[in-house]
Formats: sequence, structure tokens, C-alpha cells
Amino acid sequence: MLKKSKIFIIILSYNGRQYFDELFPNLLGEKYQDLDVQILVIDNNSTDGSADYINRNYPEAKVIRQKENIGFAGANNLGYQYAKENQADYIYLLNQDTVVTSGFLRPLYDFAKKNKFGSLQSKLLLWPDKNKINTIGNAIHFLGFGYGQGASQIDNQPLEIVKINYASGAGVFISMHALDDLGYLFDETMFMYLEDLDLGWSLNMLGYDNYLIPNSVVYHKYEFKRSMKLFYWFERNRLWVMLKNYKIGSLLLIFPAWLIMELGQLGFTVTNGRFWSKIKAYGFLFSPEQMKILMKKRKYIQSKRQRNDRQVVGKFTGMILFQPLDLRLLKVANVFFFIYWRLVKLFIFW
Repeated sequence: MLKKSKIFIIILSYNGRQYFDELFPNLLGEKYQDLDVQILVIDNNSTDGSADYINRNYPEAKVIRQKENIGFAGANNLGYQYAKENQADYIYLLNQDTVVTSGFLRPLYDFAKKNKFGSLQSKLLLWPDKNKINTIGNAIHFLGFGYGQGASQIDNQPLEIVKINYASGAGVFISMHALDDLGYLFDETMFMYLEDLDLGWSLNMLGYDNYLIPNSVVYHKYEFKRSMKLFYWFERNRLWVMLKNYKIGSLLLIFPAWLIMELGQLGFTVTNGRFWSKIKAYGFLFSPEQMKILMKKRKYIQSKRQRNDRQVVGKFTGMILFQPLDLRLLKVANVFFFIYWRLVKLFIFW
């Protein structure tokens, strides 16, 4: 009898009842002869009856309820631990505001059987504008920003399987073997936002590549404006990841560019009402308690390295090419930081 590979699809539920009738019917209809696919929902203390609604209407999905909101990182870590205890071979993280296409797991699994990898990104398209791209693999800017490549562009070009900096947590297939090597899924200090960037960066440091698998298609009800309301988390976590993952020499080389970016951002936040969110991010990051935690986590991930910074961050970008963020000032900054990064990374030999 053929032994089936076990995949847990982990969905974080947080007041997402409005999405479920477009998510679960397609998802539960996915059947594969060589795959044991199980649906695991972690409900983050929803107040809209999400957990009861799933249990009542989609009983095939297992629901684990939380008594408090433990964030995107904490909830997915809980799902990862459950999958590990139940001997999963792979996990697939899927946002609640998505719609899967028929057979979306097949291209991912076919690649996974034959290749060493850390994570595999499905091609994420927008919903209801299904001919537009959400992301075809995420890029890492050398100052810690992450963005979806191809965002808002028309999906009209054939794509190949390619290596990417990191996969979006909205729809990502992850090797349990790689996670066992890393020792965890997400850094729970980050709570939410950019934890997928940190994961992709960390996996790459350990010698695992991340790929786009374009024949796996998932639709995402993404709203840029909704994400930008959480500016504090983006900024706090961006700096956290940089200080944790870069080697000291790399941090020293990028410090002038980092300082220019920080001063520019502070000025910009004064005009858009996000100044105190930025100050709050600094306050968290540089508090003695958090710095102690950061140094401990930095020591751990640096000790796990199999690739040096030249091999890892040399693939980062000096430009933010994200169509929804079409700012004149950003275009000017892109020119400066592109040139700066192109020159500086030549000196990263460690």
C-alpha cells in the first residue's frame, strides 16, 4: 500500500467568518491519492463566532481555540507544533482571506519530492481582480523592508520556477525537515508582520532555498491600505530582523544608509500621523528587556549558519518596486539606495 505524505494546511482564524464560505468548500474538495491532507484552524479568540461556524458547517476541519489573541506568529507556531506531533511531512500556511484553485498542492508536492528546499510560494493573485498579481515571490530590501514582486501587475506572462528571497505567509508550503533544522517556525516576539520575511531569511542562512512555484495558484483578498494601518508592527519587526540576522560587519556597512532612512522616515511620519508609532517601535526595540531577548535569539540563529552573508544578503535588493506604494519620494530614494547597496555589497566578503 502506498504510503501517503502528510500535509497540514494551517489557517489562522481571527474574526474571519465572512471569508469562510469562499475558502472552505474549495479547500475541502482537494483530494489526492498520494497525499494525506488535513485542515487545521487555529482560532485566535475570535468574537464573531468563527470557531463555532466552522465546526457547524465544515466539521472536516479541526479547530483549536485560543483564549487570547497570540498573533500570527504564535498561532501558526501552535499549528506547526500540532503538525509535528502528528508526524507531518509538510505544512502549508494559508490566510483566511484566500480562495484556492483546484489542484493547487500538486505542483508544490511534485517539486518537494525531488528537491531540497525551505519554502515554496504559490502564485498569489488578487481577488476579485483575478487577473492581477498579489505576489510572485517576495523581495527583501537590504534595510529590512519586504514586498511582493509583481504586485498589481496583470498576470499575462508565463512564469518559471525561480528562487526568491522569501515566501509570503498568505500561501506557503514549508518543509518540516527544514523547520526541524531551524528549531521553530516563526519568531513569536514579532507577533505579526514580517515574520515570513524573517523565516525566509533564516532558512536561507541555514542553506535552504525558497522558490516560487507558479503553477500553484491561490487568490488573496489583499488590501494594501489595511496592512499599512499596522505601521508600528512593520517598523518594529523590520529593525528586529535586521539586528538579529545580519552579521556585525554587514550592519556597520549599511549603518549610514540605515540612518538616512530612519531620519527620512521620521520626517515622513510627522506629516502622515505615524510619528508616535515610530517612536513606540524604537521604545520596544531598544528596551533593556527586549535587547536581552534579541541578543539571545541573534546568538542562536548565527550559530546555525551554513551560508555567509555574501551568499545570503547579496541577493537582496536596493530598490522597493511595489506598485501600490507609488510615491515620488520613494522613486528618488530608490536611486540612492540602489547605488549604495550595489557598491557596499561588494565589500561583504564574510
